[in-house]
Amino acid sequence: MLWYLIDGYNVIHKSDEIKKSASPRQEFVYYIKRKNLTGSRNNKVTIVFDGGPHYDEFLQEKEFSIVFSMERSADDVIKEKIARAKNKKQIVVVSDDREILQCARTAGARIVRAGEFLTEKQKRIEKEDGVVEKNISLSVQEEITEELRKIWLKDETET
Repeated sequence: MLWYLIDGYNVIHKSDEIKKSASPRQEFVYYIKRKNLTGSRNNKVTIVFDGGPHYDEFLQEKEFSIVFSMERSADDVIKEKIARAKNKKQIVVVSDDREILQCARTAGARIVRAGEFLTEKQKRIEKEDGVVEKNISLSVQEEITEELRKIWLKDETET
């Protein structure tokens, strides 16, 4: 299991689509889910934002841990989480902040740049861990379905 530790605003500012949204933080969470950017549902995801939440923001969020740094900086919170983690090799830090990336490298955590994360290029991390994801085009899926239908759903009168 990997633990994605994401520098929220740092990544949001790399996407015009997300940062121009009426609610960029919520849009970012939905974007990650829609694009399955953190791979397996077994992977842990923590998104750290500077400041505090709006009144009812993220009350329904169950899959991800959303952390607000309040009076501290999100960078400090992320560095603290890296330092306190037991298995640092399972941490995937997503940010473009040099200090955070240096802290992650020094600790032995993996790093993914914000742009790579948003474009799904980070999936190579899971492949390195032996989890291989296969993408099959819709036309190939339909061909496979049709072949299986011919094999398994033969009309009983044919036999």
